[in-house]
Amino acid sequence: MRSLALSLLLLASLSPHALAAKLEIRFLAERVPADLGPVCLATEDARSDPFTMPMNNLSAPQTPPARLFNIVSVEKGGSLTTVKLPEEGDSFIALLVKLPGQAGYSPVVMPYRNPKFKVGDIYFLNLADKSVLGYVGTTKFILEAGKSEVVTPGGAREAKFYDVGLGVREEEGDRLLATTRWPESKHMRYYVFFFMDPKTNQITFRGVDEFVAPPPPPEL
Repeated sequence: MRSLALSLLLLASLSPHALAAKLEIRFLAERVPADLGPVCLATEDARSDPFTMPMNNLSAPQTPPARLFNIVSVEKGGSLTTVKLPEEGDSFIALLVKLPGQAGYSPVVMPYRNPKFKVGDIYFLNLADKSVLGYVGTTKFILEAGKSEVVTPGGAREAKFYDVGLGVREEEGDRLLATTRWPESKHMRYYVFFFMDPKTNQITFRGVDEFVAPPPPPEL
């Protein structure tokens, strides 16, 4: 009985920050201003360690101070966006995207171990103002403006790559963006952003690879 009472007392004494310490989140930004500098995850009462927001890979796991927090520029102050994590789960990914006319980011949050986004899959996110379409191997997709879709490619060549074609749906017809080859992998999953290039005002795209470590063995 004394042991149970002591456990309850210790649990009650934990701060909200301590209770949230097991949470982790990885970040990937669609684009990052050159002068952004380090950022941190903040509430009114706590802040995480500063880190650099990546755009070519996922960040190392960060520990948010709560399930609702702001991403704050360490040097400039001010919130870049507010992130709200789901009540269920403790490991997440947040894609930070720029919407037209938006100064900060809009977060797209998903579980890190996502059964709908597996190794070998491609997460397409269309941030442009027109539909995009294409094929990866034998798998085809059409994605309206503002929508996302996970595509599981099929029909890899014997040399372990997929033929890829990407395009934009224009009023006068479909316009080709690129034809290329993407590797088949049992260790990676991929993110592809379609967006308006601010320099050319044309739709373009870029992809990011993520190495996915195998899940830990079940506890005995």
